[in-house]
Amino acid sequence: MDIGIGIGEEIGWRESMEDAHAVYHIPEKEFFSAEIFDGHGGKEAAQISAEIVTPHFIHTWSQESNKPLIECRTPVEILRDTYLATDSYIVSRGIKSGTTVAGLYIIKNMFIVANAGDTRVIMGTSSGTAQLTVDHKPDLPEEKKRIESLGGEVIVYGVPRVQGILAISRALGDVSLKPFVSPEPRIVEGYLGKENDYAVLACDGVWDVLTPEAVMDIIRKRGEPRQGADDIIARALFEGSTDNITVIVLDMRIYTKRLKRKRMKLIRFIDRT
Repeated sequence: MDIGIGIGEEIGWRESMEDAHAVYHIPEKEFFSAEIFDGHGGKEAAQISAEIVTPHFIHTWSQESNKPLIECRTPVEILRDTYLATDSYIVSRGIKSGTTVAGLYIIKNMFIVANAGDTRVIMGTSSGTAQLTVDHKPDLPEEKKRIESLGGEVIVYGVPRVQGILAISRALGDVSLKPFVSPEPRIVEGYLGKENDYAVLACDGVWDVLTPEAVMDIIRKRGEPRQGADDIIARALFEGSTDNITVIVLDMRIYTKRLKRKRMKLIRFIDRT
């Protein structure tokens, strides 16, 4: 897969860097993945997730290929189970921190986007920019209803927070806030098209101050993923971001130019929470 990669990181005004990221390319499987994990309450949950999510997915996917077709789980099902298994592993290790997660997974001409929390994945299209993730905030009606149905509360301390503590309603880890903070990912599956030029993954240190359209404009003007990632970070800092920032820019123009399909097509959304 001929996909250009640019990665940028910035600690911001924080005392430590709690973000982590991972990028994998397995040519023989026509597989590519990029993931960002925005940790909170420590960096362990984010670091462990970055180390094991895609390897766990690839290992399980390979095992499934040895089963009769009727018994095989789909890549989407495997990915969901991988996120939940990672959450269970973090908890079993006694780790108290948590992490958001957003990942883009490309298998041949198909893509899967999964997220829990407020780290985003956006993709360029001929008509502009498509945001493929949802920010899981505690005051979203469906999230607030879920939290309250479990006996939890959404309390405003500056912003709405689960139990007055965490400003996101889904994440991996966060054992002290279970079951109110859910590890269940929202998943989007679809086909890539020739129109898809760039994809950007970034944590909330970017999205708190920049719109998806502004971010896509920056990378399109620069045209080079590494410099584009740096430009996005510089712009976010200029606009007042003080948080840890991680950005992954993917230049997909050469790869998608070879595809038969002109337009990106979304097949389904999956959210079991």
